[in-house]
Amino acid sequence: MEDVTPFTMMRRLFFIAMVLVICVIACGCIQEPAKPSIEGKPVSTPTAAPISPVPGIPSTGSPTAEFSNARPNATLTLDPGVYILSFQAAGPQKMQFFINGFEDIEAEEVLTTGPFSGALTIGPYKVGEYTIHIAGNGSWTAQLTRADIGTPLKVPVNLSGSGTQVTPFFSLEKGVYIFERSVTGIPTTEFLLRYSNGSVVMDPSNSYVLPGLGVGSPKTWVLLNITESGTYYMNTNSDTNPGNWTASIIPIPTHLPLGPGPARLPT
Repeated sequence: MEDVTPFTMMRRLFFIAMVLVICVIACGCIQEPAKPSIEGKPVSTPTAAPISPVPGIPSTGSPTAEFSNARPNATLTLDPGVYILSFQAAGPQKMQFFINGFEDIEAEEVLTTGPFSGALTIGPYKVGEYTIHIAGNGSWTAQLTRADIGTPLKVPVNLSGSGTQVTPFFSLEKGVYIFERSVTGIPTTEFLLRYSNGSVVMDPSNSYVLPGLGVGSPKTWVLLNITESGTYYMNTNSDTNPGNWTASIIPIPTHLPLGPGPARLPT
């Protein structure tokens, strides 16, 4: 039998301890990180939905607030002006928009039949605290951004879009124009004319918002009487989202004065 000295025994114990330490370190290095879970059920890590900007929307700069189906509320202090509330629906759903802080609660509802990017506007007329709540029965995102007038369009104004949108700003001189829109069926897309500060433009009798073609009207054109030169834009409301539309604002054609007619030859 081999004689084991105390020194030899210590060397063996030290060697075994080193092997155990190396094994523990190696196991820790290759171990997969723990996955998040709630009550033992794995939870997938959410990824940010891509934001698809809508062509023509007059907004600029970083969003004042961002929303999603996981974060549907925000209370904000807003200055007077026009704000664009852009939204992106991932699929068919009903979206509802509630804004508290005005004299009455403003509410809008948008039905989508598939993936859709649209926009609404809100126009605070004074500095104040406003609460925005968005509800939807699907996946969605939204951003609130202050509108930028930029370089307004000139007459003839040609507009196009899809569903519920906000048009670019455009300039109109005082006078009478022809407003025409595409109509493919009933209900049609409704157009609401607004001043650059967000307030609606009413007809002379103050009974309806210009141009006065509702979702149930089959008319394709109407005369548009502008009583004040300035900068304007339009909101569109549609029951079909997405659903392409076009519209134009053109001056009334001027007719040349009639001449004296052909000369009569003596008989």
